[in-house]
Amino acid sequence: MRVPMQRELLRRAVPLLAAACAWLACSPGGLERLREHTYPPSFNYISAEQLQSTMWKLADHASRLDQLMRASRDGDETLRAQVIWQLTEMDRAAASLGPAGWPSNHPRVSRNVDGFRRDLEAARHAVELDPPNYFLAGSVSGACVHCHAAE
Repeated sequence: MRVPMQRELLRRAVPLLAAACAWLACSPGGLERLREHTYPPSFNYISAEQLQSTMWKLADHASRLDQLMRASRDGDETLRAQVIWQLTEMDRAAASLGPAGWPSNHPRVSRNVDGFRRDLEAARHAVELDPPNYFLAGSVSGACVHCHAAE
């Protein structure tokens, strides 16, 4: 007698569960709410839009940094300030990809973002020295090639 009752409950519950999942997935922000329950708390979900936006910001700052590195370095404090600003903004953009050491749904980002941020910090520190050392700042865009060489 029990088995037919369980089958009947299951027959009624499955369509309700499917409808609830469809409603949640189609509602505004529904997938984000669902992810809160499907990913562990120590996991950083990065949407495709966020990743693409951040990579474009990093590429823009890297390009501007390359232009600055080609400029004259004759003790120019304006150049120094601009280089520090570009490196700081690159670090801010990289930090938006999540907390240090946390895995994400983009394994390449998870493996490389912490090292990239350390490179940015070292470059910024070298530029802040008196006299400034621009060598590491000039090699920052090479760090992009480390991840993107396979593409």
